[in-house]
Amino acid sequence: MTIHEYFGDWSKIINLNDANVILKRLVASRQPVYPDIKDIFKTFTLCSLSSLRVVIIGQDPSTSPSHFSPYLEVLMESVIDFSLPHGSIIFDPSLEKWESQGVLMLNAALSCVAGKTGSHILLWRPFLRSFLTNLSSHTNGIVYVLMGFEAQSFASCINGRYNHILKTRHPSWYVQNHQPMPSSLWHHINSILIGQNGYGIQWYETN
Repeated sequence: MTIHEYFGDWSKIINLNDANVILKRLVASRQPVYPDIKDIFKTFTLCSLSSLRVVIIGQDPSTSPSHFSPYLEVLMESVIDFSLPHGSIIFDPSLEKWESQGVLMLNAALSCVAGKTGSHILLWRPFLRSFLTNLSSHTNGIVYVLMGFEAQSFASCINGRYNHILKTRHPSWYVQNHQPMPSSLWHHINSILIGQNGYGIQWYETN
């Protein structure tokens, strides 16, 4: 499979040369990288450009060995409607259900040295700035959710005239401060999407 075949329609937006250079640098570093190099761009294979509706940008990939990291637990608890019977709720911790509905899951760095948060922030910044500038120039009505300081530093790259930019604290802030993450964010996203085309994102499933 060629790199163009791997990225499909995203090849129109992504600078493939830059992506290739970064991958070669990661391989050459011989450091333990998370996620595995083969999975760094996985989100682009799960969310197609044609189905894109929401872009969520966090900070770093989770290096937790458990699917349910503390950050993900905070996220899940903010998404779920706890007025429903607890046993009836199905939440996909991989978030691939979100991606299949047009939610692109990114971070301010798409990789990090295992156990070293923020270690690749500078490595990825030019790539992501170029990507977000190109993407927001080619698409309209996309909801960009910027979680935390690092993600919000990309706000100037996004065409806010024809897209929506929402800013919120990163889930790690709520973990560190022992506070629940507000559920209003998910309602806000869906209210925008419903206003545009009549339906929102199904954040979780029920039996």
